[in-house]
Amino acid sequence: MISYVILEDEISDLETLRAYLKTDARFFERGAFDCITKMDAFLKDQKIDLVFADIKIGETNLINHWTKMSKRPELILISSYPQYALPAFATEALHFITKPIKPEILCTALERAHRKIQLNITQKELNFFFVQSGKNKFNRVAFDELICIEADGEYLRIQLTENREILVFKRLKSMLSELPAAYFKQIHRSYIININHIDAIDFHEVQLMNKHILAVGKTYKSVIQEILSSNTTTL
Repeated sequence: MISYVILEDEISDLETLRAYLKTDARFFERGAFDCITKMDAFLKDQKIDLVFADIKIGETNLINHWTKMSKRPELILISSYPQYALPAFATEALHFITKPIKPEILCTALERAHRKIQLNITQKELNFFFVQSGKNKFNRVAFDELICIEADGEYLRIQLTENREILVFKRLKSMLSELPAAYFKQIHRSYIININHIDAIDFHEVQLMNKHILAVGKTYKSVIQEILSSNTTTL
């Protein structure tokens, strides 16, 4: 089952959402919060798969806070303000729901969340995947040999160890969604890297163990901060 928490400070909206969610046995609630700091503290100590969150909580905007959080489960955003839809997807939210919540829209969001989270679970159990490199050809790629992926027009260049490369017809965003999120991070609109192959890093560029140096996009500084925060020791 998929665990979730709810961030909502309007009691009537909270109860409506809860009533809908209880009808889907694939999901179970671990808690509900009326302020972001309470939810953030809970997430630091608990493993949660999914967050349903209103964007405006009191005077606080969740979108501004989300990228600064150390642990970020999958996210479905809810709001009375449709103008937040575009900024919402900048947080890589799975879905944006406009209030009042319609059951069919929530159902679509739940299906998307279930597919994505189950995919992540499956990926943790696997150490490789197949990528289509021709009409009838599929190459086996081990996660630990994949160094980085670079967008090149309508194609992706998959850089592997031992100076190997595979060219595939695929979008970068689509590829990122199919890789284990714990190890593969997008640092530029054109680059995905495997953090296990980082040799040196700062907020402007990443040097990989194959000596490639990749620029960090201006909008991806928070990704670098996340990598550093999660993998740096003070010893």
